[in-house]
Amino acid sequence: MTAATGAESSTEQGSVLALQIVVAVFLALRLYMHLNGDPLGDETYYWLWGQKLGPSYFDHPPLHAWLLRLVETVFGWNQISVRILTWFTLAGTLWVFWLWSLRLAPSAPRACFWRAAAVYLASPLFFALTLVSYNDHLLVFLCLASAHAFLVFSERWEAGAGEHFRWLYLGAFLLGLAVLTKYNGIFLGLGLGFFVLLRPKLRPLLKSPHLYLAAAFAIAMQAPVFYWNFTEGFASYNFHFAERWGGGGARPANWLAPVYFLLTTAIFLSPVLIWPLFKLLFTPADTAFEARTKQLAISILGVSTIVLCAISIWLGAYFYWNIVAFIAVMPLLARHLGSRIQLWLHLSFGLVGALLIVVNFSVMPLGVLLGGREGGSAVNFGWQEVTAAVRASAEAHPADFIGATRYSTASQLGFQLHRTDVIAISLDHDQFDRWFDPEFYKGKNAIILADDNDPPDGIDYLRAHFQALTLLDEVPVVRFGRTIHNFQIYLGRGYREAP
Repeated sequence: MTAATGAESSTEQGSVLALQIVVAVFLALRLYMHLNGDPLGDETYYWLWGQKLGPSYFDHPPLHAWLLRLVETVFGWNQISVRILTWFTLAGTLWVFWLWSLRLAPSAPRACFWRAAAVYLASPLFFALTLVSYNDHLLVFLCLASAHAFLVFSERWEAGAGEHFRWLYLGAFLLGLAVLTKYNGIFLGLGLGFFVLLRPKLRPLLKSPHLYLAAAFAIAMQAPVFYWNFTEGFASYNFHFAERWGGGGARPANWLAPVYFLLTTAIFLSPVLIWPLFKLLFTPADTAFEARTKQLAISILGVSTIVLCAISIWLGAYFYWNIVAFIAVMPLLARHLGSRIQLWLHLSFGLVGALLIVVNFSVMPLGVLLGGREGGSAVNFGWQEVTAAVRASAEAHPADFIGATRYSTASQLGFQLHRTDVIAISLDHDQFDRWFDPEFYKGKNAIILADDNDPPDGIDYLRAHFQALTLLDEVPVVRFGRTIHNFQIYLGRGYREAP
């Protein structure tokens, strides 16, 4: 989208109105999901982290959990509170889009902004991962805000303007917060480093102590994570580089893994955006701000994608780990969706994807809707019924504690019961292992929630931890007359460590 001169034409105004309607539809879908979909397992997992504050956690750094504790203090413990932070970070993300639109298209910023906002929300990658209260929504905002601060700094540095170092330190602070939110925030820092090296007017920074002090500041902000890992045997790092891939660390090289990684990334980013992405790489910028922003965005995109492709060969990598690569790119891509057909293909793809995501998690699992079974989605339904059944079982068979067979269901049950002492008795390692003291529970009785997703060895593992295990109740979850999932409630007598 090139900058127009003069006032917006009636055609441009109509285009802006259409884009505003599209954005409103995406926001309405978000709101419907937040009001009608039970919190997902990972959402409640992070919520419980916030209720048990620590310097860091098994799966991720601590910032998101700390903020969820603040949310609980201000807004209380309820379904809306779990996801309310996503609205603040979305507002912050769109605010930065507006600031960039003022510079990318100074004569038509409204059209630029609404186009960028619609294109961003229509990417399934960004819609899905910022829809729910995973760490990603906060990561996206902080990375974008950090990139903005660095762009302002670089502009002022290159122009020889005063008071530019405050923007450097602000960018470093926001970068530190991003990495304190999720480990892949480090790709932003690496991309910024390449940005300085690739841009001739910024290379004199390499002689300035301020660059190194800013970098040291961002690294020092990770002290809580370093401390936690040091005192916990580097458990989080070991999990990400070994345990989650089967515990053996690096596997034999799989040279097709990067291809699969790139294909899945392209699908979830939106296939329609791939050609505009190539156009972005090779099309000259219209303004100095766009040229600078483009160079920064491509630096981050290149570093993140190359590193994750390499990691995927020997360990494995999920496409959504590469979300940092596209954060600064999205406002620029809107300009390179040249034709109206191309734009609306992308928006239509995104609207269909968003609708399917919301239906899958708040109305009916798509797998069940299509006549199959989808335990990964179905387990997120029916928590009011499940919680009522657990309470009834606990009243009929008084027990010393309540637990579940996975970290996700233990978290969902704990959230619904408004309790922080629900535990997970699971084969997998998770944050609950850090909260669980076997000696404290030895000999005690428990109400345990299981479900259809548990493998046979998971139930065997549960049985091995009690002197006796009795099935008390089965709770079918029914939607539109169809059973979509089943939960089981057990009474475990005499907890013990497994033989």
